Amino acid sequence: MQKSFKYHDLGYWFLLFVLLVFAGFYTSYFSILLQPKPAIIHIHFTLMALWIAMLITQPFLIKFKKLAIHRLLGKISYVLVPLVLSSGFLMIRYSYYHFIDGLQQQTVEGQDQFSKDQILQQAAVYEAIAFLYFTWFLLFYSLGVYNRRRTPVHSRYMLATALTLLGPTVDRIMFFVFKLEKLPGSIPIESVSFFIADVLLTILLLKDYKNKRPTKTLWTCLLIYLTGQLLYFTVPGTDLWQQFVTFIMKPAP
Repeated sequence: MQKSFKYHDLGYWFLLFVLLVFAGFYTSYFSILLQPKPAIIHIHFTLMALWIAMLITQPFLIKFKKLAIHRLLGKISYVLVPLVLSSGFLMIRYSYYHFIDGLQQQTVEGQDQFSKDQILQQAAVYEAIAFLYFTWFLLFYSLGVYNRRRTPVHSRYMLATALTLLGPTVDRIMFFVFKLEKLPGSIPIESVSFFIADVLLTILLLKDYKNKRPTKTLWTCLLIYLTGQLLYFTVPGTDLWQQFVTFIMKPAP
């Protein structure tokens, strides 16, 4: 008989994120760790490392029936996650203005000619993927906390929260390790992490259906992911998106 997937074994699978993070961030972070960087980069990376450690630990605590410690770490996450989100937003701001500075420098040096509106438009498009993962993380974590007393629902939302780590790691692996800016056919490299998340959620949804378990939670997760992906491929190039990002990013540092 085929063994069914157990959510308290997720800790073993989440250990893969350690390898993905190292591979994805080796070139842009670990290999230049001692070079001067804005403090927010180190702060955000440290907070994310703590979140990943907690993400790995929590399923093991359930598996080995250390429920009191599991609940304590859950309460600690009420402090850690807002810090992760705050530092994440500050990282988006840093990246946004760093990107603008780069385009302005190219214009000054005569490499390219960008108007102010073009610079803001490109910067808004550039940060769209970061805003998407930020929103997914906030939404799925909030749903997980709201359903914390319903273990099957809670565990599935926390899995969906964990999958938001795929983008920042897999995208960097595609770019830095495989030197890809686009896939064949000019398909954005973000499509790889989108596809992985969709496939994993679909497989688990089918397993729940086969085992006659409720599928509403995983359907919700999958639809949220698909909706976000559709918006990512259609909205960032619009004037409305540029206006939104420009407003959110004010005032300039």
